[in-house]
Amino acid sequence: MTITVQQIQYTTDPPAWHALARALGLEPLDGGDDVWSEFAGDGILAVHRVDAPADERTELTLLTDGPEALDALERALVGAGATLRRTILDDIGPLLVVDGPLPMTATVSASAAASGPSPITVMPIWYGSDLTAQAAVAEAVGLRRRLASDSGVWIDFTAVGGGAVALHRADQRGVELSFEYSGDLDDLATRLRAAGYEPRILDEAYNRTLRVARPDGPDLWVNGVQQDLYGYTRSS
Repeated sequence: MTITVQQIQYTTDPPAWHALARALGLEPLDGGDDVWSEFAGDGILAVHRVDAPADERTELTLLTDGPEALDALERALVGAGATLRRTILDDIGPLLVVDGPLPMTATVSASAAASGPSPITVMPIWYGSDLTAQAAVAEAVGLRRRLASDSGVWIDFTAVGGGAVALHRADQRGVELSFEYSGDLDDLATRLRAAGYEPRILDEAYNRTLRVARPDGPDLWVNGVQQDLYGYTRSS
């Protein structure tokens, strides 16, 4: 069972997101339009048009490479105590809708094959008051634990097929769209400025991060790969 992480951005302004995705270095996949489009890096970004700002949001999706893999994923989720339902969508096919403890969807998609080595990694961040059950679900579906804070505030995971998922302890619940960048953030900032954006690079306690205005909502965060492991444990 090979899993690829996809984050879906629902937006009233797809063209603006398409431009930002390209400026970040993501590669557009064939067949995209104003309603649905996908961009590949290490993992997949999808952009889905909605009509109302109230419907703008980010969702976490796991892509599998075949029906048998989706069945195996369903068994793993049930075994981990997830609450889910299976449905069929006309334009997608079989879809798993996971209501908790780590809300997400899962489906079979040929787009997963487009994910590959890239300096930019899709990394949706799930926020919640407790990470224990969510981490158990992530590991049950085959995501590999990579980095965890000693304080229990942060855990992140990588997927064999590409992409990553982070869990962040916080009072609010929800999913935030974000990326990790393994290249030079200053070079990325230069490319973004050339495309008409105004990025800022900040020195956080854990690493440098680039912030840039998004078409909707708060700034988009693009975190550099964390090198300083003080207060963190990296899984072998």
